[in-house]
Amino acid sequence: MSNQAERLKSLRQKTNLNQQEVADKIGKSRSRIAIYETQSQVQIPSDVLQKLSQIYHTTPEFILYGTVQPVVQPVTQPVNGNPRITGGDMRILVVTTDRAGEENTAFVPVKARAGYLVGYGDPEFIQTLPTYSIPGFSEGTYRVFEVEGDSMQETLRPGDLVVTQFVENWRNLKNDKMYVIVSIDGIIIKRIHNLLDKSGGIVIVSDNPQFNPDFLHSDQIMEIWEVRATISRNLDRKKLNYI
Repeated sequence: MSNQAERLKSLRQKTNLNQQEVADKIGKSRSRIAIYETQSQVQIPSDVLQKLSQIYHTTPEFILYGTVQPVVQPVTQPVNGNPRITGGDMRILVVTTDRAGEENTAFVPVKARAGYLVGYGDPEFIQTLPTYSIPGFSEGTYRVFEVEGDSMQETLRPGDLVVTQFVENWRNLKNDKMYVIVSIDGIIIKRIHNLLDKSGGIVIVSDNPQFNPDFLHSDQIMEIWEVRATISRNLDRKKLNYI
């Protein structure tokens, strides 16, 4: 299990900062940062501890004790009907970390969807979600959503899982790619056509032709997650002809 010094070093490396950059941010010398990262018994002043936790997007409790705490990360997110823009209105994205300081990948099963719509910004709710570590998905914020319904057949089937990465800038949404969209009406998985600049929203399209395209205005959307991988529970049996 890591100690205080090891956690501080790991957190700094994860934020891609060197010791001098951290020192400049908190008003201390580089040598002081080096001491914090090598001597685990050093008592860090409370004001410095607060500054470090803000820089590393964690909590003082995690730095001191390695306690798993919800990490609150500010990200640009649409508020009051405005599409996300850098430096614009902001909403809090809540994630949790493990004892090594790595972000957990939370799993949102179908039965938790209704709760997620209400509690997506609530640290206590996010902590109730099952969490996993998925190889190859460590850089960024990820969530796994369970597929419901048949609007994306044959690409996805009910019970399949999609591994998704949080989209920070909605202007970077790519046409025809698949996304999980958390809206005021529910959680859906669709391909999109980005019309944010032209019409203030996105067109959502199903792979199943029986479902018609629809339009979502930005003020209807709370979160968007890009589908990066799928995990299928539906393996068809292929009938073989033997001679």
